[in-house]
Amino acid sequence: MKTLFLGNHTVGVVTIQTLLDVHEVVGAVVHPKDKEDGVRYESVHDYCIHKGIPVVRGKGKDANILEFIIQKSPDLIWTTDYRYLLPLEVLAIPPLGGVNLHPSLLPKYRGRAPINWAILNGETDFGLTAHVLTEGMDDGDILGQESFKLDESEDVGDALNKLYPLYRSLTFKVATGLAQRNIQARPQDERLATVFPARRPKDGIINWDNSPQRVKNLVRAVAPPYPGAFTWVGSRKITINQVELAKETTGSILPGTVIRKEKCSFTVACSQQAVKVIDFDAETETKEALVQGVVLGLGE
Repeated sequence: MKTLFLGNHTVGVVTIQTLLDVHEVVGAVVHPKDKEDGVRYESVHDYCIHKGIPVVRGKGKDANILEFIIQKSPDLIWTTDYRYLLPLEVLAIPPLGGVNLHPSLLPKYRGRAPINWAILNGETDFGLTAHVLTEGMDDGDILGQESFKLDESEDVGDALNKLYPLYRSLTFKVATGLAQRNIQARPQDERLATVFPARRPKDGIINWDNSPQRVKNLVRAVAPPYPGAFTWVGSRKITINQVELAKETTGSILPGTVIRKEKCSFTVACSQQAVKVIDFDAETETKEALVQGVVLGLGE
């Protein structure tokens, strides 16, 4: 089976490595060069060059991508961490259609940043779905799923550590089933579908008016390797890596007020209760100095 791959980053490399065990990978399409490619994440482009797989860079509807796919005449298209929706003229090229890997338990959390949104919303069930590619967003029939649990002591970094191996196991399972023509697809239940937008670094700013649990979930959702949740002490930005729920009730205390300080931690009022900030990074001073300087509300 001749497969053409579209995708990026570490999960893309894992996927294409696995596809090579089952299919003939005739080419790859990757995003335009960005500062994270090959630095923060592994590079599909560099991996393909190393393996001698023809590869091109481009945006979703660039003419060179369509020409490249037509030239390679694949039986199947496979996408992993590919940000562009494919037009019908591309989807019509491979006789066996296409497969996408999406890091959620579809039909829930279609769209961008599904893991971050799921953690922010307090979910405990996570997973990876292989589905048929369509013109729509993550709405094709399901070819396979694998799942894992995440508890509230774990953050997005823990989720990725549990998720990455699933890209290998699910790719192998689905790619083998397609090659042997013995895989069954099932439609998604549209009644359960949810869609979420992309998230930007500025979405990590903490709203202390939220409940302590919501603040904790935001910190968990954008922890490293993501940019992190943050707040301000005057003009100083503090990136908060970990919080725990505090016992203090806050009553009429203004959310964002620091109500207790220790050597390298501090407790902040939220809606009704508080959180204790136990791990954070300050831009220009030590943690001890910053904590001692925090007197008023964090947003002031």
